[in-house]
Amino acid sequence: MENLKTSLVALLVAEACNIGYTPVIDADEEALTRARLVHVDQYYLRADTLAAANAELIRAQRRVPIVAHWGEGLLASVDGLRFVVPKRTISAGASPKYYHFKRGIAWLNAVNDQVAGIGQMVVPGTPRDSLFILDTLLNLDGGVRPEMVADR
Repeated sequence: MENLKTSLVALLVAEACNIGYTPVIDADEEALTRARLVHVDQYYLRADTLAAANAELIRAQRRVPIVAHWGEGLLASVDGLRFVVPKRTISAGASPKYYHFKRGIAWLNAVNDQVAGIGQMVVPGTPRDSLFILDTLLNLDGGVRPEMVADR
């Protein structure tokens, strides 16, 4: 597929900025047509491919000279962000404490003393989401396995 990188970058920017396809579509550029972006999104941007790409970024970050001064990557922390989910999904949980009468999810993000974002997991957004911290740390995208976890 010609200019696949252009399509991938446009989709990653659209997803990172939470702006959807419309701002990155260009009907005059084959790599940026709506049909092409939909196809690339469906067949190339999956959880496993994003995790593999994140692993490459983690490896690259470790090669930056200053990173060695920050630590060895053995200290980690996991924190979560909570979101209300407007549609029914198996991952959403009810929690009046966080969402009133709605359902939500928590996105747990693991970081270490060298890299931000060594792994993540979406879990039901209930007060018990902390039970998933170990699972998040055992299923990292890359980097060394932490020996110590800092409590939040």
